[in-house]
Amino acid sequence: MNPLFIKGNHFFEDIQPERSEEISFVVVTHLLDNPQIYLDCLRRIGDLAIVIPKPRSISRRTLEKVQGHMPVVIRTRSQLASLEVTAATINDYVDRPGLILIDVGGYFASTLTKLPKLLESNLQGVIEVTENGHQRYEAIDEPPVPIISIARSPLKGPEDYLTGQSLVYSAENLMRQCHYVMNGGNAVVFGYGKIGRSVAKSLHARNINVRVVDINPSRAIEARSRGFSLQEKEEALKTSDVIFCATGNRSLSNHDFSMVKNGAFIFSVTSSDDELELSRADENFEVVQVTEHISRYQRLGQFFYLANGGNAINFIHNAEVGPYIFLVQGEVILATELIVNKQLPAGLSELPEQQRTRLASCWLRHF
Repeated sequence: MNPLFIKGNHFFEDIQPERSEEISFVVVTHLLDNPQIYLDCLRRIGDLAIVIPKPRSISRRTLEKVQGHMPVVIRTRSQLASLEVTAATINDYVDRPGLILIDVGGYFASTLTKLPKLLESNLQGVIEVTENGHQRYEAIDEPPVPIISIARSPLKGPEDYLTGQSLVYSAENLMRQCHYVMNGGNAVVFGYGKIGRSVAKSLHARNINVRVVDINPSRAIEARSRGFSLQEKEEALKTSDVIFCATGNRSLSNHDFSMVKNGAFIFSVTSSDDELELSRADENFEVVQVTEHISRYQRLGQFFYLANGGNAINFIHNAEVGPYIFLVQGEVILATELIVNKQLPAGLSELPEQQRTRLASCWLRHF
């Protein structure tokens, strides 16, 4: 095993709570091409009843390994939006009295209010990792269980920053495969959140004129204070050679694609169903596969390029962020203990600062 993952495994062993024979985990996760030490840790502290891989970030080699010793169930977001499908899937695999859902992207948010009544086990809580998922759970009027969000933790900041860097790395790689280079030209970043900030900074370092579109006035002001010009969406689409969609909340609608500059490249930082409304664009344009991960959308008088079917591009290159991912996974592991010990009321909350400090200190000793 790579020394990084050996250290990571020792880190998880140091922070993991005592095993509970009463608890099962249902885990939505990325299955990238690396050792699954995070899942191994969850197996040590409870029953790992189901692993649900995110469809756009599955390494076939890793999937085959995980299937050899963990229950893997393939479900899409739309399938899990069905209360009946979600309840039946969980009831088929979970045989412990307690249940914790570990989510990446709000897969269970739409069914959460009614789900506990259909489950044979007692749903004790949910843990969410991403900003998209945080927003979905935040929109629930009266959550029936505790929901611990890692999305806005300061310990997730390093991962978000490095994710932005990895996205630009992947974009540059994909453009070069089409005989384009990033150096020079105009770029726009839709959404100046944690990942959008990192993308904008990385693009600027590549001698690109970067503009920002953000409907949140506070984030727009922050972008301007960092030296980035603000633009309206229509003007940005008409003048940008590179377009990064980083809002997590529908950057581009069907109508917007008609305004995209000829020859522009469009990159997403998350799933296409979150970021892009592609249904009508797929009907109105002829779609030609240029490389394995780049499609050209063309019609009379207009053409542009879309990467990875509108899904996050960094997973093409394994989305590496080094040991910082262990901080995020470590928060999930500590959050399970809070839920098991019933220390939180129903509703959205975060890991206590004392726990984060302990986690960060342990990480520094290992890395």
